[in-house]
Amino acid sequence: MVFEKLKSRVKERVKARLRRALGSAVASEEPLAHVVVAGGTLHDWASFDQGEWNRRIGDLIEALEREGARWLTLVPVSAGVVPVDGVAFSRLEAMIDKALRRQRSRVEVIVRPEPDGRARFIRVVEWLRADEASRGVHATGSEQSLARAVLAPADAEPDLVVVLGPPDRLPTSLVWELAYSEIVFLDIPWSDISSEHLQVAVDDFRRRNRRFGGIDA
Repeated sequence: MVFEKLKSRVKERVKARLRRALGSAVASEEPLAHVVVAGGTLHDWASFDQGEWNRRIGDLIEALEREGARWLTLVPVSAGVVPVDGVAFSRLEAMIDKALRRQRSRVEVIVRPEPDGRARFIRVVEWLRADEASRGVHATGSEQSLARAVLAPADAEPDLVVVLGPPDRLPTSLVWELAYSEIVFLDIPWSDISSEHLQVAVDDFRRRNRRFGGIDA
């Protein structure tokens, strides 16, 4: 019996080494600068308490620190069917701010509790026009200036967008960010995501041939 257990352990170790070797052989060296996680409705976010927000952000940072990522952006997938009133939204913003201030990491975290990506995009365009008009500059609407404004304070386009939910539904909170990013769907609820889940998504990204909005030949 002891011998059988020992043999089983050895086999498992060999399998694990083979999996690691295979993973390193096929994994891409593509740099991972910016990851977006879209998960939960705005109502799901508002139902979290302070401890849950602290743990959620800490868990996701843990996975990305190992990958050398510089930016993590969190957005809800949608507003949800249950409306969030002004008091609850203010409480949510306060909890997010407190959770961000307690983090000590080289990964910069952006949390945007905005479920309507189109409305946000319009606000950014209007702000750019107003800013250029106030400076007496003719509005050019260049892709570079628009990208900087949409992604700010991040200075890199998202490499990977992780969507929590079924693969037949895109988040309403994202518009610009989906154009050139790789998308990984994880059909799990916002309340369950952990550093291990995010690592699975990153491993999937590492094995892809990035198309930057194009299609495979």
